[in-house]
Amino acid sequence: MAKKQTFGDKAKKGTADFKVAKLVYSVKSEKTNAWKFVEKNVRIPNGENDIDVLKKAIAGQGN
Repeated sequence: MAKKQTFGDKAKKGTADFKVAKLVYSVKSEKTNAWKFVEKNVRIPNGENDIDVLKKAIAGQGN
């Protein structure tokens, strides 16, 4: 007989060294002069300041 595995068992494998935040900010388009929203998922390592990491992500435009 096969071992029964629940979803909870699968989810508990490994612990993450980071948390993920969805960052949404606005940028003015150079071509149309209209505002558009940029969404990105940013990994925040444990022990890092959340605000500083998010500011770096905005300043770096995604890298």
